[in-house]
Parts: sequence; structure tokens; C-alpha cells
Amino acid sequence: MAPHLRELTFTCVFVLLLSSLGYFTWHSSHVSSFSYDARQGHTHAGSGLTGSGQLQSTLQYIFGEGGFSVTEPSFNDNGATYNLSNTPIHTTPLGNDILILDVDTRPFRGSHQVFHETNFDWSKLEPHSGGIVNHYMYAQTHGYAYQYLQLPTPTDRSPTWVKVAGLLQTLPNYKYVVFLDADALFTHMHIPMEWLLNYWSIDSTTSFAMALDPPGIENEDSLGRRHVNTGFIIAQNNPKTFEILEAWQDCPTEERWPGCARWRGERFHEQSAFGEFVRYDYEEYVKELPCTEANGEWDLDICKGVFVQHRWWRTAGTRQWVGEQTLQKVMERVHEGLMRDHGKEIAG
Repeated sequence: MAPHLRELTFTCVFVLLLSSLGYFTWHSSHVSSFSYDARQGHTHAGSGLTGSGQLQSTLQYIFGEGGFSVTEPSFNDNGATYNLSNTPIHTTPLGNDILILDVDTRPFRGSHQVFHETNFDWSKLEPHSGGIVNHYMYAQTHGYAYQYLQLPTPTDRSPTWVKVAGLLQTLPNYKYVVFLDADALFTHMHIPMEWLLNYWSIDSTTSFAMALDPPGIENEDSLGRRHVNTGFIIAQNNPKTFEILEAWQDCPTEERWPGCARWRGERFHEQSAFGEFVRYDYEEYVKELPCTEANGEWDLDICKGVFVQHRWWRTAGTRQWVGEQTLQKVMERVHEGLMRDHGKEIAG
């Protein structure tokens, strides 16, 4: 397919898929939030915009691939098999008890950004907006709540710290909050979060699950231990989780951990603060996920991003990857219909 025709097709597909995403309504000049309530079947942003279950049904058809149970015994990917090794913790969908969360200081309302109100053109969308679309589609597909939360830019630390504040703000309302950076993506849209919770054995004692970074001195703390990457965080609602979040948020004050103030602005900010200090006091509540399963990208040797990719070194290609994967699934469904009807013609 010629490049211009491919981009035109991407645009048509995403105009359809995002037709119910709606527009932002600002709660105030400082904080903005957009969410989809799967139980109530409507979107709400400030004054409450209405939507339809049609988009969810469309996405379930596109990405369903015949259904994938939350207790599916195994998943096969490129010759590798990933098995549920224990009795499943979750046997039924959690629906709106799971929140898929984007947190940022940017409104993404500018030209060629996802919440721009007019003239949506997928082919010109900037990369981070593609990640937000991926998260929203995943939430819609599985009936989870979705929220884009814009928070004020901190005055005393890097903007990346707002993910901690965002978790503190949203987690009281859900059993699980799944946060992703805008360049982190769900690789296989049909695999439900409940299956991943089962696969990773995230039980009631787990407060956080995060993937390890790739091996390398640049990804190690001062003791030579690999950092966990805060671009993908599963947070579970329990008292210990809130204690950890409060401690993490207060780390740069150095009231508890002398030396943490450097991570206000020095890379890797909140990730380094967690890796250098917080996790050592809460080891039993933090599950470190394999890098190859929830970090990196499909063509890397070590971290292939089997379930969750994190395109930290190819962010510019985020929109293109999301578009190509979605178009592939759309055309698979079209091809299934074509072959089905073709078979009827032959039989007739």
C-alpha cells in the first residue's frame, strides 16, 4: 500500500474508533480529568459527556480474537509459551474495578494532539498521543475505567513525579490502578489485565508490580541492583500501598531518607528515588516483573515487551506502531468475512 493511502486508511480507522472519546471539559485552570465509566456506559468530563457502548463493542470485535479468558491456561507468542502456574486469583472480569491511568502535566489539546477539538488527523498525530489512544482502546476493549489526569507542574521537582500524585488521587476509587507512560503500550490488546494479574501472581499482599530495567550500569542503583521502571505500574488498593505512596512522594524532603533530594530533578527522578530508597524498606510489597514481559520492545534481544512495551528509545514511532497494529487487526476481521463469504459462494 502506498504511504499516502496507508496514512489515509489509518486516519479513517481512528476517526471511527475515537468518535466517542469526546472533548475535555476543564474542572479548573489547574486540574483536568477525562474518564470512561464502563459500568454506567458513559463518558464524563466535568459536566458529563454522553457516549455509547458501540465503540466498546467495535473494539471487542476487532481485538477479541475469539475471546481470551481471564483463566486461559496459556498464551503463545513467537514460539514462547506463557503458562498460568498457580490457581488463578481472579476467575471473573473485574471491569470498572480496574482503572487504566494516564497522568501528565500537559493538556494534549494543541494541534496534532489527541484532545485537539477539531480536524483530527491520525497521520499527523504526535507520538505520545498515540500511546494515550492505545491505553484508551485497551480500557474500552475490556470494560475497564479509563482516566487521563492532568495535574499541575510541580514547582519543587521534575514533572515526571506527578505519576505518584496521580496514583494517590485515583487509587481510593478502584481495586487496581494501572499507570502507563505515554510511550508505554499494551502489546496484545486481547489479553485482559486479570489474566496478567494471575500470570504474575499478584495477590492481596502485593502493593506494586513494576518491570525491571534492562541490564546495564546505567540502569542500576548505587548498590548495583537493577531499577524497576516506573513507566508501567500496577498499584493495588490496600493500606500498605498508600503508606508506600506517601513515603515515595515525601522522599525528596529527606525527612526519612537523606540523599533523596537529588532526585527532585536528576534522572531518573521518581524512579531513582524508588529504586535507591523506597523499595528497600518495602521489599515484600513490591513485585519485580521480568524485563522481557513488561518493558522494552519486541525486537530487542533482552527486553522484548511481550505484554507491555516501553518505547523509551523509539518514542517517535509510537503513533505509527499503534496505527499499524490496529489496522492489521481491522483487516484480519475484514479478511475473515471475505473468506467466510467466499466459502459460501464456492459451496453454493
